[in-house]
Amino acid sequence: MKLKTLSVFTGALLVASLFVYSNENKRGTDLLSGSDYVKGLDLNKIQKISLSFNKSEKLTLTRDSDQFVLENHKSYPAKTDVVNDLIYKIASIQVKEKVTSVDGEDDLKKYGLDKNKRKYLIELFDNNDNKTISIRVGNAYKGKGNYLYKEGGEDVYLSQKTLWLNSSYKDFINTVLLEANDADIEMVTLKTDKTLEIARGDEGFSVLSPKNSKYKKDKVQEYVKNFSSISFDEYYSLTEPRVQGLHFDKDIKIKLKNKLIYKISLAKDNEDHFVKLSALLDEVSNKFVVKKDDGKEELQKIEDVIKAQADAQKFNIGRGAWVYKIDKSIYEKLAKKSNFFM
Repeated sequence: MKLKTLSVFTGALLVASLFVYSNENKRGTDLLSGSDYVKGLDLNKIQKISLSFNKSEKLTLTRDSDQFVLENHKSYPAKTDVVNDLIYKIASIQVKEKVTSVDGEDDLKKYGLDKNKRKYLIELFDNNDNKTISIRVGNAYKGKGNYLYKEGGEDVYLSQKTLWLNSSYKDFINTVLLEANDADIEMVTLKTDKTLEIARGDEGFSVLSPKNSKYKKDKVQEYVKNFSSISFDEYYSLTEPRVQGLHFDKDIKIKLKNKLIYKISLAKDNEDHFVKLSALLDEVSNKFVVKKDDGKEELQKIEDVIKAQADAQKFNIGRGAWVYKIDKSIYEKLAKKSNFFM
């Protein structure tokens, strides 16, 4: 082989090697199909989660002790399982492929990733309020995934699956106020036009006081079942003007077998209906004495009371600081007058 031919051949090999090296080195910085889009997410260091949607809608979840609260919705407690599901969704985003590299906001418009068109903006903050992650989620591609872009970066990826996030603050809260099954109830005291004491007996519930043969047992049973699920439509802090002048003139006390008592106070304001709740224990000693001859049944009773004390405290922290607006039908089921039972 002539020297000139050899030189040309060697030069071609060098160019080809440089191209391969450059391409492989570039691919080495890209995410492979199936890779996690968010690397090394430390769940314990997430102090705040900010979700922004179209039309300037925004949800901000902030850690408060052992739970998250809706910071921009009166700091109402968020459901732990729903927040955990959200974090799992973020941590589980996987890429299908790299789509392109961009240079500025104009290049992102094609994928619905520019500031005005993006579907979601997910931002995570650490304990020092430093933003650690900022992800834009754009258009869906043939229903098989969404375009993804990390703010400050240059690469656009397609996710393996379509990403859907809850956008209403009500998706993050538990709208069920109280769940007291009739099997756990020992007594109900209802104060409306009269004060009725409804107690459990050998044959179910009946009106214990005042005595009246006209009270029908089927009506009593029907009423007690109303406590199995009480939900609300909206919530207000105790200091909000909307609920400051409410007159709570009807009361219900529900005493459970474990000595836990739920107190429900009801108010009506024109066509709106409201409720306040609290929990307490019925004359329970602060000290428990365990005897040697105490059987499993006695020990279980003590354990149930101790648990009830913790449940009461938790209930008052979570529910006691609010006034709730409820549906008219729920109010009417709870605020029964004495003639309903006849």
